[in-house]
Amino acid sequence: MSPRAKSIPQPKQARAKDTVSMVIAEANRAIETGGESSVRIQEISAKTGVSIGSIYHHFGDRDGLIRATYVHNFAANIQEDIGRAKRFMDKMHSTQEIAEHYDEMLAFLVDHFKHVPADKRANIIGNTTGRPLLRAALAEVQHGLTEQLTEVMQLLQDRGMLKPHLSPRAAAVMVLGMLHGRIVAEIDTSPVSETEWNQAMISAFGGLFLINDQLNL
Repeated sequence: MSPRAKSIPQPKQARAKDTVSMVIAEANRAIETGGESSVRIQEISAKTGVSIGSIYHHFGDRDGLIRATYVHNFAANIQEDIGRAKRFMDKMHSTQEIAEHYDEMLAFLVDHFKHVPADKRANIIGNTTGRPLLRAALAEVQHGLTEQLTEVMQLLQDRGMLKPHLSPRAAAVMVLGMLHGRIVAEIDTSPVSETEWNQAMISAFGGLFLINDQLNL
């Protein structure tokens, strides 16, 4: 099951999928422009051409639309990037091979943070205070992302690359935690550079694996 299956409407027809995506995109623009108070069903209907009835049909109510928008933003790109990571790791059969692709991993992180700012995800998490439905929806998404990344770590464990005292799931949670933790660098008055942060992340990632003394991740 997709980690977004219960959090965002999942219509089967292509036209309905386009409708849901269009409405979420417009709701997101409203939130980024003026906050949640700017999300008005009538205005979104007018701007998208989607009837008010259709919006309520897909999202239930205004809160449901806001919730779906947050969930979409939280999961956006991370799920796709986990797929990229799995395809990358499928080709790796030793830590030596991973080390030889350092530049590729660095480019991956640069691209990831360009599309998924950590402060945006942190803001979404902050909005869960006093909102159990949003918290539950994000927890569902996070669980799905963790399960997908755990599959990647399990693959590396099966190939004898993950340190034996580490569980694949714990390793997956740690990696996702580092991705979310970028907010610490972004709000610092004297933040480390993007390059320094990404290099530190790759170094920490390399600590999960059995690596020969000659290798340097």
